[in-house]
Amino acid sequence: MASFIRAQYPAQHGGVVRMEQAIETIGSFSATHVVLHGLALLGTPFTRLAARVRAGMAAWREERKQREEDRKLWNLALTDARVMADLSRAMSQDALRDGSRYF
Repeated sequence: MASFIRAQYPAQHGGVVRMEQAIETIGSFSATHVVLHGLALLGTPFTRLAARVRAGMAAWREERKQREEDRKLWNLALTDARVMADLSRAMSQDALRDGSRYF
């Protein structure tokens, strides 16, 4: 006894069809059109974000530079009593001005 199966398969793959449609859509745009739309998408928010990132990086670099200078001064103060006295005097004047105590 023989039986035959007749399955209906599509002649084209669905992914291939979608890719062809995408290529046709992209092909209908000119390069200028694509560039202008890309710039419009990035536009002002990207510029503002980039400015904030640059400002944040500049502040971070400045803080890092200040911490390094403070570390060098402290290491010098540990070996030179005159520098330590100057730092102590400066901290005392700050404490009097602020009304707080450092030590």
